[in-house]
Amino acid sequence: MPFISKLFFGASLAYLAFGTAMGLLMAIRRGKWTLRLMPSHAHMNLLGWASGFLFALAYMIVPGPLYSQSLPYYHFVLWNAGLAGMALMWALSRFPKSPVPPGLVAPFGALAIISLWLFMINMALTVF
Repeated sequence: MPFISKLFFGASLAYLAFGTAMGLLMAIRRGKWTLRLMPSHAHMNLLGWASGFLFALAYMIVPGPLYSQSLPYYHFVLWNAGLAGMALMWALSRFPKSPVPPGLVAPFGALAIISLWLFMINMALTVF
């Protein structure tokens, strides 16, 4: 298994752990907690666990060498920075009297999108 796949598998398992813990907290606390943490919880599970797992598989089963051997590592770093930052800013900005403005989600979202583009470009140039 390529090392980059191991990195994505490990990160996806960490996001699964955080996402399910957050879901448990939301189930226990209910009410406004659920609404406040929902975007963060959804992104941890979908972009973190599900997409990270798929990235790991994609890097593992792609036929032949990748177009770029370094782009997956940039993808990994930007994906983690973007996702973790987005989830944290969403969680922190949605509480009353929070000093974190909701606008801080956008720059981290941009990092996540750039990381996804790096993945798509590398895969497209590899396969086609």
